[in-house]
Amino acid sequence: MPITYEVLRNGHYIHALAAGNVSGSEFIKYEIDHAADEKVSGPLMEILEINYGALREINSEDVKRIIDIRKKEKPSVMPHKCAIVISAGDAKSWDIAKFYEGMVELHLPETVIVFGDLDIARTWLGV
Repeated sequence: MPITYEVLRNGHYIHALAAGNVSGSEFIKYEIDHAADEKVSGPLMEILEINYGALREINSEDVKRIIDIRKKEKPSVMPHKCAIVISAGDAKSWDIAKFYEGMVELHLPETVIVFGDLDIARTWLGV
């Protein structure tokens, strides 16, 4: 699977990694899988690291589908902060992640920020 994740810190922290070539359906599957993971509890902090080029097949329509699916799910009252970390020089992944960040801000009760540095993302999350 191009996106793998582990649940840490008694369910309060997800560390995910997107590697290889992630398809729209795989990105959607990741969103559904970790949202429904019984090991996860709030408040939740998440880092999604994106390797260079991993989102080259993802487009804005895929992101809109993810947001639509998540809006139809039972609304979460769990505080959720997500840091998306993009590899240096990966303009395509940066653009998709920034689009996702904006869509979440408009439609979902969570905070998403895109970073270019893993250490700064961890500091923001407090991990």
